[in-house]
Amino acid sequence: MRVIAYWNVVLMRMVDNMALHLQLSIRNLVSREIENVNNELVGSPDGVIERMLEEPPSVASKREKLNTSIKLLRESQEVMANIIDKIEIGGH
Repeated sequence: MRVIAYWNVVLMRMVDNMALHLQLSIRNLVSREIENVNNELVGSPDGVIERMLEEPPSVASKREKLNTSIKLLRESQEVMANIIDKIEIGGH
């Protein structure tokens, strides 16, 4: 009778041990794969992330056009403010 009770404990320990081993193996596998992907993205000579962060010439030209437009709009705002000020001063 004691052997049967002890055997149930041994079986439960074996199941727990296998579950923990499986969990550890999966965690290690995922960690290695994440590290490999990270090395491919960051550490590669062609640098995938660096290429993603580089600005294409078309975007640079659009940015320059937008900056020019913003500058023109700010100057126009100042001119309009001056005109409105002159109208208000002359009206009173």
